[in-house]
Amino acid sequence: MDLKRQFLTIIAIMLISTVGATIALAEKAVKTNLPADPSQLDPITISELYSGDVLDNVYEGFTGIDKKGMIVPALAESWEATEGGKTMTFYLRKGVKFHTGNDFTAKDVKYTFEQLLIPENKGGLAAPYLQTVQGAQNILDGKSMELEGVKIIDDYTVQVHFDTPSVSFPIFPFRFMDSQVVDKYGKDWVGKVSAGTGPFKIVHFKRGQEVRLEANKEYWGEGPFVDALIFKIVPELDTALSMFETGDLNLVTADRGSVRRVLKDPRFKDKLLTSPAAQVQYLAMNQNRYEPFKDIRVREAIAIAYDRAAVIKGLFDGAAYPLYGFVTPDFPGSNPNLKPIKYDLERAQKLMAEAGFPGGKGLPPLKISATPSRKQELAYLADHYKKVLGLPIEVQIMERGSFIKAMNVGGVAMFPWGWTADYADAASFLDDMYYSKSPYNRAKWVNADFDALIEKARVTGDAAERYKLYNEAEQIMLSDWAVVPTTMRKQVAIKAPELKDVYLTPFRIRPFNTAKID
Repeated sequence: MDLKRQFLTIIAIMLISTVGATIALAEKAVKTNLPADPSQLDPITISELYSGDVLDNVYEGFTGIDKKGMIVPALAESWEATEGGKTMTFYLRKGVKFHTGNDFTAKDVKYTFEQLLIPENKGGLAAPYLQTVQGAQNILDGKSMELEGVKIIDDYTVQVHFDTPSVSFPIFPFRFMDSQVVDKYGKDWVGKVSAGTGPFKIVHFKRGQEVRLEANKEYWGEGPFVDALIFKIVPELDTALSMFETGDLNLVTADRGSVRRVLKDPRFKDKLLTSPAAQVQYLAMNQNRYEPFKDIRVREAIAIAYDRAAVIKGLFDGAAYPLYGFVTPDFPGSNPNLKPIKYDLERAQKLMAEAGFPGGKGLPPLKISATPSRKQELAYLADHYKKVLGLPIEVQIMERGSFIKAMNVGGVAMFPWGWTADYADAASFLDDMYYSKSPYNRAKWVNADFDALIEKARVTGDAAERYKLYNEAEQIMLSDWAVVPTTMRKQVAIKAPELKDVYLTPFRIRPFNTAKID
């Protein structure tokens, strides 16, 4: 009997230990969806939205964006401008460590800037923000590897000297990386180590499956309060919704084509998060790829034949807002006095005839292109413009990565697309998207007067005066029918009841470091 009791006691202890271990190992994770693989997870080359969704939790800049969409200090505690704005001194946050365990210092700021500018690195969204820094052109021309305009005063003080003032420099979305990782891990370090200071660190990226981030227990700021943040690659919203109902996802962001369905679904009524997006939707007409677009009458005809009311009702079931300019309403630097662009089919048809294309006759074939998530929109626009203007238009659906590359080099003639602001200033729309030398001027529209106003705005410290310049520049675009501003979308996400302190801001879901799971 004693042996039997001893045996049963041992078994009981083992069972209790196993259950306890299982409970202890139960992971608290935010599990959300991405409609496609992020194109890159390199803080230097990042150039698109889904990559930003991931990397904004891994890397940080001088400033960040809080739950209300407002700019707040991050890796710079403060800064000051001197010499008429041609010098900025940043006082960096002390006690911050990279995911590698190395300290964040001024050396890493300078290193990141230099890596963004070295041509062979193919610097992404942040690279153009450095063009006015002294010595930037020497790096771009291959004459130097050091950015002479950035001076390290001490470990936590860095000065940036500009050829011309850059008043928005502190709020630009830089992502500072550990300057020691390349020496230790090689040029392909991105797949081997996480090198940011953010609340989460990259564990793995399995294409077509997921990007897994885990909590940075040494994070300098608030949180994180969950063990992991997992982005599951789910191309179809129906699949994402099924995964939400089974608990495989606890946060689902609806793509722009699915918002109306989600809003109408009674299953999710009490689980919705909504917010207007700091994002413009537009229809681009690349004059270099389609000869008739060089005629302003053709561009105006296409613009005034765009039926916003029908698109908002038919494609979005009211879950969007009409857009008549290139900066979203109520955004810093937007023009509150813009007039609506009237839908005028009669004038549009008259303009086409005056341009020598009555009823579309004589027009060469045209492709309207985008990614699979926009297939409904493409089908609608192709059908609409065939009917009302006679455009010989064909739909082309492209894989996301290939499409973005084609847009960036000016290889797409006509396309609907969007742009989300990276920082709270109208320059994030006007300068980043339409300045002639911007790598993200995907419509390849060029106007010297517009460029001159943007260049003047860059050095204008007074916000009210800078906003006036933005408004003038925007009016030039509207008068030239550069591209067609179309809609501003309503963002919609579904959040499980147990997931707390996650916010849908104009800049998408932020911040995840405060997320909690009951």
